[in-house]
Amino acid sequence: MTPPPLKLQLTGQLTSADMRQTTPIHFDVPEGVTNIHFLFKYSPKAAIDQRLPYQISIMIFDTKGPRFEISRPDDKGVSINAVQTSPGGTTGPIPVGSWMLFILVHRLLSETVVTYELDIDMSFDPLVEQPKQWQRGQVAPRGPGWYRGDLHAHTIHSDGWWDIPDLVRFWKERGADFMTLSDHNTVSGLAQVHSLADDDLLTIGGIELSTYWGHAVATGVDRWFDWRKLDGSQITMPELAQQVIDAGSLYTIAHPMNAGDPTCCGCRWEHYDMMPGNALAVEVWNGEWRPDNQEALQWFYHWLNEGYRLTAVSGTDLHGPPTGEARGALNVVYAQELSEKAILAAVKAGHSYISAGPELLLTASTADGHTAMIGDTLAPEHTSGGDTTIKACWKNGHEGDGIRFVVNGKVLREQIVGPSGELTWRLAPGQATWCAVELRDSDEGLWAVTNPIFFG
Repeated sequence: MTPPPLKLQLTGQLTSADMRQTTPIHFDVPEGVTNIHFLFKYSPKAAIDQRLPYQISIMIFDTKGPRFEISRPDDKGVSINAVQTSPGGTTGPIPVGSWMLFILVHRLLSETVVTYELDIDMSFDPLVEQPKQWQRGQVAPRGPGWYRGDLHAHTIHSDGWWDIPDLVRFWKERGADFMTLSDHNTVSGLAQVHSLADDDLLTIGGIELSTYWGHAVATGVDRWFDWRKLDGSQITMPELAQQVIDAGSLYTIAHPMNAGDPTCCGCRWEHYDMMPGNALAVEVWNGEWRPDNQEALQWFYHWLNEGYRLTAVSGTDLHGPPTGEARGALNVVYAQELSEKAILAAVKAGHSYISAGPELLLTASTADGHTAMIGDTLAPEHTSGGDTTIKACWKNGHEGDGIRFVVNGKVLREQIVGPSGELTWRLAPGQATWCAVELRDSDEGLWAVTNPIFFG
């Protein structure tokens, strides 16, 4: 005989003192549970005199590790079982033992007391359906070349408002070569997104590690990384970054100069023990071109001058279909083939530029005949015998655009140009440790920027 459902009901209160705080709740799962339903409600949803709603989310760990991220709790709740799990959680057996649930307060601005209710319903009914099996899509081999794609986007598996097929369709219609799914603190959509890969589009797995003090994107992941531990403690961001790097994935500081509290808790990079620490890349162009992206680009230049070898990347950060004609950028990557491994290797090597449409290439040639492309390093023995010639080539720009030749973070030359063309400059031995090129409009809005060529 099937035991009756087991119900747990918890209530509590939160105030602005709980901002950037985590409330842990332990609960035990007995033998035979086949499905767990979580319903979390809180009231009020926002202060009367404030336009920003409160932002409170839920994180669930089973006995082995992270199982569910509920970015936007609603009145329906979510379910976990071995057959089908709500977006944001992973499907699988229900392990017996002590589970952990975290209430995370990202935004609660006033002194109003917020009351929450948490219902946990565990049932023992047999599951008659079979779990969905996603077959990984196959991408036909393509050789060395330039590939365009996105490294940052979201769906209903976190705080997006479109589903995974909609995101994939969007990029196919725009002719992208690759795309990345990087939902906040969950990998629940990766199996499905990989099933939709085909000859037209490579899909890359990811997760946005969204903490109270900054966001980072782990790209090329096939498992869940999380900044919280099963015992309720938190891992440091440098430690978490090293876990991602050791797994062979790309670790990117996301939108470091974006608006922080109260507009977007954690969206501004405030991990002061990691500036930039062991990060491999920094997202200098997030969403449409905005002033905070210009600040991020300057931080990237600053970190290069401090001796860090980072790659500048872009991320659309799409949460749904874009509206209007916002100027977003893609990563244009020179890879040995169209595969996740090759794309990530090329990005790590800096063999890429960022563009909202125009093509922008940068090469260097030394007096003794050595050459370099974006991301390469010219050794001192090849640059000490004479000037190094730097050449920029661009296409599909706009009349009146300006080319900026940036050396060690400073604009060394600037020239108004036409939609297509090329320019050359000469660097004397020891004049530069790195150089890059920007293509901007007459209002200094960015159209494209290359990663650096390094010297020495």
